[in-house]
Amino acid sequence: MPHIRLAIVGPSPCNRCYAACCKQNGHDWSVLLQTDDERRRFRPWAIDLAVTGDDGAVVVEKVLPYRDGRCIFLGDDDLCQIYEDRPLSCRKFECTGHFNRHGVGKHTRFIDLNPRVREMLESA
Repeated sequence: MPHIRLAIVGPSPCNRCYAACCKQNGHDWSVLLQTDDERRRFRPWAIDLAVTGDDGAVVVEKVLPYRDGRCIFLGDDDLCQIYEDRPLSCRKFECTGHFNRHGVGKHTRFIDLNPRVREMLESA
């Protein structure tokens, strides 16, 4: 029987992963650009996307698109090609916060769409 943790405290074990957060995982876009500086720096690659919020309001956001289901800055080796200059959304993402988020065995869509990540977190 697998050991299921109620919560995982600490950073995500990115060194054991396969860049699941940088691949098509439930969103129509790879990265939401959050700051004016990011929107300026990534303008050549960004697209406009209408996003519906929890309140039903539609907002046009600047995002980085996927290319063939992968972030446009993800290398063939599954490593970020702009790691030192990556957007804030990438810097803040921790898969551990999605594990058992809604109760034991009830994860967010990210974990549900990435069973290999769930297995990695269960064995952490």
